[in-house]
Amino acid sequence: MEHDAVLTQLARRALDGDRASLGALLRELEPTIVRATRLIVGSGSWAAEDAAQDALLDVARGIGGLRDPEAARAWALRIATTRALKVARRERMLSLRKAPFDDVPVVAEAPDGRSRALKEAFDRLPPALRTTAVLRLYVGLSEQETAEAVGCSLGTVKSNLHDARKRLAKALAERGYAPAVSSTPMEEIA
Repeated sequence: MEHDAVLTQLARRALDGDRASLGALLRELEPTIVRATRLIVGSGSWAAEDAAQDALLDVARGIGGLRDPEAARAWALRIATTRALKVARRERMLSLRKAPFDDVPVVAEAPDGRSRALKEAFDRLPPALRTTAVLRLYVGLSEQETAEAVGCSLGTVKSNLHDARKRLAKALAERGYAPAVSSTPMEEIA
């Protein structure tokens, strides 16, 4: 049975009050919610872990608000995204208060410097852009599903994704990791 069909079945049973199905639904959703939340907040921080756990609790508590069991995955990701964005914005404000951006120490390159550079560039994206990129590129939601999860228009998703890709490409190019796909500037392609 396809994964989304399993989620739909579990969601239907959970809505009917079956606690075992709710537990199974949460176990099925957990990897996606935890990964998405970590990427939105910034992996490796206690705040990201707390946000992921709080998101799972929000899903469990809010199961009665699920209107369409077939949309259980998108519904749960919307809850997780809302939680993660709040935490990401709070963490960003706290980090800006603690030290100016220019004073951040440069971390030695890991053996895979490109991966490290990408992670650092990704973590520096504003929360809204990072959220759109996570849901669209990593989780694999469609543009429409991403718009629903974030609570914005389809045009905003497209704009945020374009801006996120542009910022990531620029940050990587500044670190010496230019895209190998094309030597034509992006402005000429569009």
